[in-house]
Formats: sequence, C-alpha cells, structure tokens
Amino acid sequence: MRGMRRSIVVGGLLATVASAALAQPNVPVCEHDPSVTERFLPVELITGEPWPDADVLRLGPVQRRYPFVGVYADSSPPSTGETTLSGPVEHRTAFGVTLPAYERTVPQAQEVVAITFDGEAMGRVHDSRIGPMREAKFPIGHWRQGETRHHTATYYTPRGPMQARTSITIEKLSCRYEDTPGAVAFRWQVEGGRRADYGYVFAPGRGLVQVTVYKRGGS
Repeated sequence: MRGMRRSIVVGGLLATVASAALAQPNVPVCEHDPSVTERFLPVELITGEPWPDADVLRLGPVQRRYPFVGVYADSSPPSTGETTLSGPVEHRTAFGVTLPAYERTVPQAQEVVAITFDGEAMGRVHDSRIGPMREAKFPIGHWRQGETRHHTATYYTPRGPMQARTSITIEKLSCRYEDTPGAVAFRWQVEGGRRADYGYVFAPGRGLVQVTVYKRGGS
C-alpha cells in the first residue's frame, strides 16, 4: 500500500513537471544572414506595419498588440508577454520640443516613444515608472552589422536632470525569425547607474517578438 502511494505521488510529480514543460513557450533562434552588412531600418520594423517604398523615417498610424517571448540569462524558464502601440500623438517633451510619438504599454508601465537623436533611434520620452526622459533604445535609420553606438540618456527628475550612458549594438542586422526573414536582433545596455541590459528581436510585419533579459534595470 505504501509502495502504491509512493508510486502515485511520483507519478503525479512527473505529470506536473511534464505539464509545466509543455506550458513553456518555444524560443526560436533568429538565424543570422551574414550577407547583409548594412541596411536601413524603418520605423515600420518596430511597429510591424507595411514598409515605405523609400528609405524614410515616419510615424504612421498604428494600433496593435505584440505578443513576445521573454528569455532570461539567469536560466529562469521562458515566459510570454505583450506590448501595445497606438498613435501617433503629439507629445510635449521635457527637453522643449513637441514630437509625434507613440503611446506604448509594456507589462509594468505606460511609455511614450518617439524618434530621438536625429533619427538614429526611437526611445522613451516618458515612462510612468521614471517620468520624462530622452533616450535612444530601438535602432532606426542606417546601421551596419556589429555596429555599436553610444548615447547619453537624460532623466528629468524633481531634483534636476540626471544622465546615463547607454549603447545599442547590432548583433544580427538581418536574421530569419521562424518563417519571417529580415528581422533584426540588437542589445541595449545602460552602462552606469541602473545598469540595465536587454536584447530585442523585431521582425517585419510582427514588430517585437522576443526580449532577452540579461540584467534588469536597478538590479
């Protein structure tokens, strides 16, 4: 009887582990295309909308949800999440200009993102967790394979502006994510202070599809 009870418990544990394994999302690898060494990354790569006919940076209308897979460098099991984009709207920034921007939600915050740093990137100009800011986070415009660019993010706090050095590194300028070619994989890091470190994959027609957490901001 005791042996039977033990078998039932072990069997139940194995079934639970198997069920948890089945529930974990698949983590595709974005297969690098090394033949692409330089390309133009339009805003539409970020939004998942149809691409423009020419190499132009514009904020077209968007109202979308983006399911993504979360991957963790600390070996935690992968997860799923969702972001949204809507707009554009006119946003008065803390650094004195009004910009067309998208309202963006992430699992823990509401953000406003716009084209920043003379068209080198899109970045947050407001975050519900931090307040008004100016940063470069998502590469747009002309980039090269393996290129790293550094920017100074500014956070407009009640105590006055605070700054942090950040970087964007193109890990795969062009890669195939599942059945979608032309995706881009890059790494965004805060080099001081909060020391955040994240990897992102954006795919044409889909927008954000994968986030890798190497180090959470503030951790």
